Amino acid sequence: MRIQVKDFMSSPVTTALGNNSVKEIRELMKLKGFNAVPVIQVAKQLPNTEITIRGIVTATDLSRKMDDNATIEDIMTSTRVYVTHKDSSAQSAAKMMLKHSVHHMVVMDDGKIIGMISSLDFVKLVAEYSLD
Repeated sequence: MRIQVKDFMSSPVTTALGNNSVKEIRELMKLKGFNAVPVIQVAKQLPNTEITIRGIVTATDLSRKMDDNATIEDIMTSTRVYVTHKDSSAQSAAKMMLKHSVHHMVVMDDGKIIGMISSLDFVKLVAEYSLD
């Protein structure tokens, strides 16, 4: 059985803008139970809107910063965000996360953010499926 990223990703994804405050994102993550949020930049060029992933902010980033008025862009530690496609295998996504020592990856389809996967999602996956 080939398990694909779309089979266990978290969706939908809440994103942040670089100028969102630490307080806003801290409250949002607590409310929704997220441990990471992609930070995006939106460029509106008619007739399309282009979204660029600028980075990722994690619960760890937020725990280090006490100034609620600081912006997310000021505190995000990772500007290198790894992405995978929804149809990628769980194994290839896990290998990429291990290779780059990251705990979160953004899931894309047709240039849109459609989900996220985390190391915790892989633990849940192993718990759900028999490895015997």
